[in-house]
Amino acid sequence: MTRRPYPSRTIRSITLACAALTTGLMAGIFYAYAVSVNLGLAEQPDASYIATMNEINEKIQNPLFFPGFFGAIIFPIIALVVHLPHRRSGRFRLIFLACALYFSGSFLVTVVANIPLNEELALVATDAPADELARARAAYEGPWNFWNGVRSIFSIVAFAAIVGACLLREDPGAR
Repeated sequence: MTRRPYPSRTIRSITLACAALTTGLMAGIFYAYAVSVNLGLAEQPDASYIATMNEINEKIQNPLFFPGFFGAIIFPIIALVVHLPHRRSGRFRLIFLACALYFSGSFLVTVVANIPLNEELALVATDAPADELARARAAYEGPWNFWNGVRSIFSIVAFAAIVGACLLREDPGAR
């Protein structure tokens, strides 16, 4: 029995499907925040806003969230690696584009912008004086929403690139 020198079509398809699933999940989370959660929270008084955001930021760190969050980095990279033998293909280029977009515009933005903002907000007591709550919210809400918008756009475009890669037919000579 001869061994195939490249990952099989099945392996390439499975990794691409996992990349699409996890990238889509994260695009959906960021988008849902932008079009519903942030809009609802904007109507809340400062103390309620801060308490709710701190609770959300704490609760989102859970075993159901992490596979999507880290999977949206890991699976596209794995899909890229298993498609390396076909690096001249449109599919490979779309996967590469998705990796670059998601990593730079979603994952890094989360790590460099949104998480530090969350950590700063966590230091604010909800029973602090009203002027302190107002300052904390003003320092947090606008920047956090802006960066969430950035990661929403990048993750949606990355997801679209992965979906495009899924829809492209593989080179007939690929195994």
